Amino acid sequence: MTTSIGGSFDPRFQSVVDLFTQQANELPVGGASMAIYHRGQQVVNVWAGEATPGNPWNQDTISVIFSCTKGLMSILVNRLIEQGLIDPNALVTDYWPEFGQAGKDQVPVKWLLQHRAGLSAVRRDLTMDELLDTDLVLNELASQEPLWAPGTGYSYHALTFGHLAHKLIHSVTGLTAGEYFAQELAGPLGLDAYVGLPESAFGRLAPLVTDGKREAPSVPFAIGSPEYWMAKSMTFGNAFDHTVAGPNTGFNDPRVLKAELPGANGVMSAAAIAKIYSAAVTETDGIRLLSDETIDRAIVPASTGASVWGEPGPWAARGLGFMLHTPGFREFSSARSFGHDGLGGQIGFGDLENQIGFAYVSSFLRSGETEQDGQQALVRELQKGLANLRD
Repeated sequence: MTTSIGGSFDPRFQSVVDLFTQQANELPVGGASMAIYHRGQQVVNVWAGEATPGNPWNQDTISVIFSCTKGLMSILVNRLIEQGLIDPNALVTDYWPEFGQAGKDQVPVKWLLQHRAGLSAVRRDLTMDELLDTDLVLNELASQEPLWAPGTGYSYHALTFGHLAHKLIHSVTGLTAGEYFAQELAGPLGLDAYVGLPESAFGRLAPLVTDGKREAPSVPFAIGSPEYWMAKSMTFGNAFDHTVAGPNTGFNDPRVLKAELPGANGVMSAAAIAKIYSAAVTETDGIRLLSDETIDRAIVPASTGASVWGEPGPWAARGLGFMLHTPGFREFSSARSFGHDGLGGQIGFGDLENQIGFAYVSSFLRSGETEQDGQQALVRELQKGLANLRD
């Protein structure tokens, strides 16, 4: 059955839309959206599939974007750095005195953003109720001994990154990460976008559907092993099972959607993400979020190669909160691009060189080695299209 594509696009980006259409026709369930801004103007905003069974995806449909949220939090923190309210070289304790426990008194702010703080997981197993208590999680992170000597290596802070970014934001603004996102990004840019979904927006939400391949290990990982800590960074112990999203569970659980988990539970469309990144790299609707100089400092590679847990490569490069263009693995549209991918095959990024804001969001979540192949194919098609525009 051929999937109907909604929306509009500039014919110069026809090939990217054609590939999106092909991929949409391969979705077994759910739907997707893709958006591109170029030089401050929306040039692509398309969608396909179903938001809910029997109801087509439309321009108002929103979905969980998982770790794409980290890129948006990184825009906010780097904006505060640009404004002189946060110093990435200052000690975390200057902003969060309680953080200095258990040998963490000399940790600079930049290590929190570079996934080098040794806090990729909470040591204690948490229940869902405990995880949804932001202050409780922050107290655990502040009091615990780091999982490795901070600064000596990195590992992806899959969920804790959001808590740490929230604490930095709250310490200088008095607002939660979700409130500051609404004040600085969603509100000024006129976006239907949230970190902490209000009840009024649930009617536009496309529930997540997995490919059924994410399963708990048949034998539990040995406590303290690299596999144990990598798994725990995603689960917090008992809070999330390995089904990421089932009926009213995982990231389909209304409690999780309403809470602020600013490392993973942003809810919005591809158009919203793309517009935010556009405003980061060039004036968009009269708004510019970050200067060229701020971006260039933020995209200096800081965490590359193998992590402290030694998982096999290839590996993404990371800067000051952002994932960076990594040729042959996790590509964006130029070496001056920055953003973040998301679980299941989602992505959002900005490109300073080409003045691009790009995003792809899907409610159908892929897994395994091919998890990000779809969005990467779209990105490479965009690269070719941009090269043709320059010729």
